[in-house]
Amino acid sequence: MSRPLALLLSLLLVLGLHAQDPVRDKVVQAMRTGNAAALAEQFIPNIDLTIKETSEVYSRSQAEQIVRKFFNDHPPVDLVIEHSGVSKFGDEYFIGILRTRTGYFRVTFFLKKNGETKQVKQLRIESSKNDL
Repeated sequence: MSRPLALLLSLLLVLGLHAQDPVRDKVVQAMRTGNAAALAEQFIPNIDLTIKETSEVYSRSQAEQIVRKFFNDHPPVDLVIEHSGVSKFGDEYFIGILRTRTGYFRVTFFLKKNGETKQVKQLRIESSKNDL
């Protein structure tokens, strides 16, 4: 392999490692495993939560209980992020498909920068007709 190509590949690897978002990864992992407590750790104190057709602002602990019930009723199998971007307010958002034992759900979550950290300010889990 030529030296310039090796340097380019090394640079891309380093940039790729820095591009990973630990909060996003924690949210995705918690949703894949159905871990409501780990997911709630990433929430702002009062989160805008939509589960199926019910939408409300809940405290972190209330939201954890609601998400736990959802995971009990619909045990997760996998979550695939299909799209991401930045809203006009500067919040990062991620859209994906949550595959559960009972069906598919569209998941959208927004990360709000809070000082040096990011937290989930909004989470939506909505019915999906997706047949991955």
